[in-house]
This record gives sequence, structure tokens and C-alpha cells, in this order.
Amino acid sequence: MCSPYPQVACSATVKSITQVSKDVFSLVLLREIDKMQGNNRDRVIIPNPVPGQFFMLRARPSGVLLGRPISVFLFDDQTLTFLILKKGKGTSELCAVNKGQLVDVLGPVGNSFPNPDSVMVKEAISSRKSLSVNKNKALTIAVVGGGIGVAPVAGFAQTLDSGSFDFYGCFRSSLYGLEGLDIRAKKLVITTDDGSHGIRGMLSDVFNPDLYDLVYACGPTPMLKYLKDTCESSRRNPIVYLSLEQHMACGAGACLGCTIKTIHGNRRCCVDGPVFNAAEVIL
Repeated sequence: MCSPYPQVACSATVKSITQVSKDVFSLVLLREIDKMQGNNRDRVIIPNPVPGQFFMLRARPSGVLLGRPISVFLFDDQTLTFLILKKGKGTSELCAVNKGQLVDVLGPVGNSFPNPDSVMVKEAISSRKSLSVNKNKALTIAVVGGGIGVAPVAGFAQTLDSGSFDFYGCFRSSLYGLEGLDIRAKKLVITTDDGSHGIRGMLSDVFNPDLYDLVYACGPTPMLKYLKDTCESSRRNPIVYLSLEQHMACGAGACLGCTIKTIHGNRRCCVDGPVFNAAEVIL
């Protein structure tokens, strides 16, 4: 399956690497790269990602064969920024790179979070009989990030109109990835397991699905399952889009290592997702 978005496979230069929390690092890569075409050296710009997409990243040199799927946090004309949780060998290598070092890059990969004004969202809402939306009023929107899953949804939230959404950030302890959201979000709600920031507790302690028409989320599977179940059983029954976290190998849909179950059969998280309508996935 060919991606509808431009992609590159190349090596990008590290602009900076910064530890932002315990075991979480911010990696900034330069988008302009040198790429050999035969005997010629060309200047190439890594394509713009769309909110929700990711890249397969691998440090150089590396002791792992394949890249690791890392969601885009932020980007501009010169750089791509990723938040990386140091967990296994591949991510540990990425968190240990130095300025000027090369990182293997494949992407951008996957689909995107649909914009609230998109045809996809409008069709989803019109098909949901239990969701009564006043056409003259703006949709009420919640954006939810759990742990390292805050990266793609926080980046997506930056593309939404200021004051048009509530943002929920759920963490074990320390915070990251929330820069600027206190200004852009209509309401910013933070929970931590240990109570060190915001409200002590979990998403279920602060989230009311009956307040929203539309929900976007990324985070651990138990949190996403909670959102899916609580929204489907609520009176308002909002439309929910989930960015799923799965182990991936090739990032091209060939290995089937990231297969998920949906009501339409098995789907590949890397190329058919990672963003899915929650009503279609089986968690």
C-alpha cells in the first residue's frame, strides 16, 4: 500500500537532545539533509508531517536492525521535534545521541487526526443518531494525552483554534509536552498518579464524556479502552479518535507485526492507522 503522503528514507542531523523528564528526552532533528543521487549530492527537505503521523527512527551507529516508531511532537520549516521514552535498546540509543550525530529516518508514516471541520468528522457525527449537535454551535472538543502519548495529541492541539478545546494530560509524576497549552486550551486538566502536579488520580477521576461532541486521544491501551467504553456508554456518546500504540517493525505494512483487530477485520497500525475511529477498533 502506497502512502498518500510524501516520504523519505534518509539520515538526519541531530540539532539537540534534551532530557525533559525522567526517562523522557526531546530530540530535535534538522529537516534539511544531504542525499546522494548517483554521483550527485542533492539538498532534500524532509516532508511536512500531518498531525498524528510518526517516523521510524534509528540512531547511528546502532545495535538494532530496525527503527523505532516515534510520533512527531512539533515541527517547523527547519526542524522536527520528537519526545522519546527511554524504554528498550532502540529508544535508549536514540536518547543517547549527541548534537551533530546522524539518525536514520523513514517517514512520515501513517494517517492523521481528522480536523474537526473535515468531511470525515462531519459524516461520523451525522451517522451517530444519539449525538445531537446544534449546527449553529461549535463542537465541544476534548484532547487527551497519557504519558508519552501526549506528544502527538499536543502537537495536534497546536493546530486547533485557541480556546476551542479542553486538554487532559495524564502522567505518573513529572510533566512534559504541555508547552503553550495553558494558553491555547480552553481548559487544561492535569492528573498525576502521585499527586505531584495537578489532581492526584487518573483520567477517570476528571473526565466527563457528556461534556463533549468529539474526543482525540493517545496513550496507554488501558486509558484508550477506558475512553472508548465510557464514551460509548455515555448519554452524549461523543465521536472518539484514538492514536494506538503498537510495537512496529517495518513501518511499511509488510511485516504485519502491528496488526490490530477492528470490526472490519485485521488492520495494520502503521499504514492503516495509527489513528482510528474508536467505534471501529476492538480493545
